[in-house]
Amino acid sequence: MSKTVLFVTYGGGHAAMAIPVIRELEKVYGLKTVALAATLGGPYFRRQNMPHLGFKDFVLPEDKEAIAWGTKMAARYHQPETGIEEEEAIAYMGLSYWDLVKKHGEAEAERLWAEKGRIAFFPITVLERVIDRIKPDMVVTTNSPRAEYAAQVVANQRGIPTMSMYDLFGLYNFYRIEADYLAVISQHVIDNLRKDTGLREGQKFITTGNPAFDLAFDYRGPVNKEWRRANLPAMPDDAKAVLWLDESAYFERGTGDLIERRPEDINKDLNDFAYAAQQAGAWVLIRPHPSQQRPPFDDWLSKTQFKNVLFAGGLPLYPLLNAVDAVLTYSSTVGCEALLVGRPVVQLTYYLGIHTLLLTDWGVAWAADSPEALADIFTKCFYGEYTDAMKANVQDMFPQERAAPKIAAAIHAILSGKEPDGVQNC
Repeated sequence: MSKTVLFVTYGGGHAAMAIPVIRELEKVYGLKTVALAATLGGPYFRRQNMPHLGFKDFVLPEDKEAIAWGTKMAARYHQPETGIEEEEAIAYMGLSYWDLVKKHGEAEAERLWAEKGRIAFFPITVLERVIDRIKPDMVVTTNSPRAEYAAQVVANQRGIPTMSMYDLFGLYNFYRIEADYLAVISQHVIDNLRKDTGLREGQKFITTGNPAFDLAFDYRGPVNKEWRRANLPAMPDDAKAVLWLDESAYFERGTGDLIERRPEDINKDLNDFAYAAQQAGAWVLIRPHPSQQRPPFDDWLSKTQFKNVLFAGGLPLYPLLNAVDAVLTYSSTVGCEALLVGRPVVQLTYYLGIHTLLLTDWGVAWAADSPEALADIFTKCFYGEYTDAMKANVQDMFPQERAAPKIAAAIHAILSGKEPDGVQNC
């Protein structure tokens, strides 16, 4: 009888980690998989034609009060344009909030929500329900908080093996990873986790890479002008192109507090980028974060006098990375994917303090400490100053082969009662 692996993931970026591993487990090892894809994870799974469950699939008749709370919260916070179904938003917020009420009482739950918003959620009771119904032989999560963390805790309590696929570099963690095994990008991550969060006794590391980045290896090579002509015909054929990767609608800078990405912030940045690119004889392609709404960008584009800017949010990511000359970001994970494709990255270091992605500190990206520095840095990126040292650092920082087969092999080994290859004790 085939064993079952439960994946719990949150958001589109982390869902992108889970899907390649799911496919590998099913195709190569014949294992059964079940995915709980929360919030933006659901739309991502749908776009990939992948079966999945949501919180709405675990609502019970006795959850009337939870659903009443969720209905009130969804009326205020649900954004249909994200692709999250209203029924799922109600169930996610309602069940998670009711979990707070059951643990702390209504008054304290209300205070926690007012103080922390969704960061207060830790839906243990919901994940108990999920795991008890699915009865998995192993639980695999990404490393977001809330539902994934709760899944690890519950599975550990039930004696079920657990693995967390860690997406980045182990910095500024707000909770301790509780999984038995941590699949990480490199030794650099292991060192950071040991210093930053501590580890529970018996945890083990496997260096695998990030499966969300696996497609990058198919898009290495020179700038694809043919694809660019077909998809961005307004851009002159000989123009240099900088891809701007915006931040999430609400993000944090290492303080634990959520910061809103306001329209006025977007406007200022776009004006700065367009001017700098114009000075360098280049165009800017705008790619919002999946959590951002499009109207602020359309509004800016309708009013701007700059002619060297195009919206590229609807285009597929990897062909787009392959069609640009450089990438610009504060701390988007896609900056890492750009490096794997072979594109130079410029990281802005002048906005709102701490970054969770220290590409400049690690010598794989240029640091722009002011908008005025950008034009000169763009010119260096375009004309051959992507240094051998930077390329060597990228090779050292990121594994140069696909992660999904390694992680799937490790999961299969664990389910077979064996230690995966390359395991390192904490």
